Amino acid sequence: MSKSRSFAALVAIVVLIAAGAVADAGQRYGFGKPVTQSHIAPWDIDVNGLTGEGLPPGSGSVAQGAKIWEAKCSSCHGTFGEGAGKYPVIAGGKGTLKDERPEKTVGSYWPYAPTLFDYIKRAMPFRQPQSLSNDEVYALTAYVLNVNDIVPSSAVLDAKSLAAVKMPNRDGFIKAEWDTKNVACMSSCKPAAKVTSDLVSLHVTPDEREVGNVGSTEHLAIAASPEPLPPATSASSRGSTAASNTLARVTFAMVQPVIAKRCTVCHSAKPSQSGFSAAPAGIKFDTPAEIKAQAAQIKSQSVTTHQMPLANMTHMTDKERALLGQWIAAGAPVP
Repeated sequence: MSKSRSFAALVAIVVLIAAGAVADAGQRYGFGKPVTQSHIAPWDIDVNGLTGEGLPPGSGSVAQGAKIWEAKCSSCHGTFGEGAGKYPVIAGGKGTLKDERPEKTVGSYWPYAPTLFDYIKRAMPFRQPQSLSNDEVYALTAYVLNVNDIVPSSAVLDAKSLAAVKMPNRDGFIKAEWDTKNVACMSSCKPAAKVTSDLVSLHVTPDEREVGNVGSTEHLAIAASPEPLPPATSASSRGSTAASNTLARVTFAMVQPVIAKRCTVCHSAKPSQSGFSAAPAGIKFDTPAEIKAQAAQIKSQSVTTHQMPLANMTHMTDKERALLGQWIAAGAPVP
C-alpha cells in the first residue's frame, strides 16, 4: 500500500472514532438524577458580611440566646464568652489589637456582624454543626453581640437589624494590594525573621508531657496481662477459647485508670475541667457502679464513634479505646 493510501486510511479511522465520540456525548447512562434547588439549598447558606445578603427569615433575642448559650455553648466558651480551658475567648479584648498579644474576639476583631450568624449556623455547636434553627442562631448572635457591648440586652435581631449592626473593628481591615512586580531584595534588606516563641511555650497548646485538665499524650500504664494461656485442646476450639479468655483477662482495675484520666475531668460530681460546674448530662464516672451503668454509652461514644472525649482533649489513645471495648464485651465486670 502506498503512503498516500495509508494516510487516507488513517484519516478515515480517526474520523470514525471522532464520530463515535460525538454520538457518545449525547448518550444517557441511566444513573444519577438532575440537581434541583432543594438539593443545593442545604449547601447554599453563605452570608454576605457587607450587605447581609443570604440571611434567612427568623429572629431571636438576647434573653433567648442566653438560655441557648448556657445549654450548648458555655461548656467550651464560658458563661460570658470568657473561654473555658483552651477554647477560644469570644468576648472582651477591646482596645488590645495594637498590644503585643492582642485579644482577638468577636467584639474586638470581627469586622462584619452578619458573618457571625454564618459561622454559628455553619460550624456550631462543635459536636453538632448545623443543628441549630435560624431562630436559635439569631438568638445566639444577639447574645454574643450583647456580651461584647455591641447591642443592648433588649435587642431582638433578624436579617434586617443584624445587617445594620456596625462592628467596632469594621474599618480596621484594608484591601490587600499585592505587589506582583516585586523583586528579591539584594541590599539594605530587613533582617531575617526569627522565631522567638511557639504555642507550646506560650501555653496555648499543651506540651505532649503536660498533665492537667487539657489532658496528656502520655500513655497510661496498663496492667500487664496474665501469663499466656495453655494451648487449646483442639484446632477448632483454639480461636474461640483464646478470644473468650482475652476478654476475661480485661479487668476493671485495667480500665479504671483510663476512665479516671480521660473521662472524669468532666464526668464527675466535681469536674476539674474549666467551664464545667456539673457533669454533662448528669453522667458521672466516680464509682464502679456509675461506670458500669454507662457501659453502653462508653462503647457508643468512646469506642465506636470516638466522639468522646470531646475533641479528644484528654488524648485517649486507640489502645485505650480498644481496652474499654474489650472490657465492655466481657460484660463490664466491676468489683
